Amino acid sequence: MTSQRVSELELELAYYPGCLILQRMPEYELATRAVLKALGIELRIVQEAACCGAPVAESFTADWIYLAAYNLAQVERMGHDTVVTLCGSCTNGLTRAAQALKDPGVCAEANRRLKPLGLSVTGLVAVKHLVRLLAEREDDLRARIVRPLSLHSVQGKPLRVALTNPCQVFRPGDVMGANDPDDPMRPQSMRRLVELTGAEVAEYGGEDECCGATLYLAAPKLSLAAGRRKLEATWNQGANLLLHGCGNSHLLLRRFQPAILRDAPELRQQALFLPQLIGLAMGLPEEELGLRKGMWR
Repeated sequence: MTSQRVSELELELAYYPGCLILQRMPEYELATRAVLKALGIELRIVQEAACCGAPVAESFTADWIYLAAYNLAQVERMGHDTVVTLCGSCTNGLTRAAQALKDPGVCAEANRRLKPLGLSVTGLVAVKHLVRLLAEREDDLRARIVRPLSLHSVQGKPLRVALTNPCQVFRPGDVMGANDPDDPMRPQSMRRLVELTGAEVAEYGGEDECCGATLYLAAPKLSLAAGRRKLEATWNQGANLLLHGCGNSHLLLRRFQPAILRDAPELRQQALFLPQLIGLAMGLPEEELGLRKGMWR
């Protein structure tokens, strides 16, 4: 199995959207497809996919791993050895499942369960989050920047971007960081991608901290408090745009802002997904990036 080249210039990769992106954040997928298409990459969605199993199913049963194995088996049936992801939780869960399938006993049990569905799994599929896929193509991206965001302003002020690294994409390092030179505790790949666009990165000290989104499932008040700490820190450092490479981060730090900042609405901030920012710098139409036309002119 290999990632399939569909033409002289295009590479076809399997794509697992996950529940959150598919149901609540279509603009993230739209922008991802637009940016990757400009780079000559087509995404083919994994059909009949199920929940990745993490973290919800994982919280109450060890059998979550067979749910993840089912999704990896679907990728293998497509004839691909790499699957692209956008969600940190999905990336982490599928990667750990692939690692677990290296155990002959786990792999045998997974295949026993998959056999009635006409599926089988080897665990050899590589799970690659968008941040890492783009980081591998920095030179290609640099050559396609035609609208540097150093010239852009927000409400009359220079664009200053506060990023949140998708922690589950990089940690734990011994699982997620295999063959990756990035430091899992202080990854720099997303920052480098932002700098390619010409936008200024606002340092606020919480780039590598958990955003608190997954914590919301068990402790909502603590989760919102973690989100507020981040929003206060970015505001205090003069950031005027939040940037996310994970749907969980965006859900908490953007969609939940009304709940987090009920008593401090002045701290509310705009937010984009990483491919939306990159797409703007590439000169792609705003509508193709899931943005309102004229919003970022």
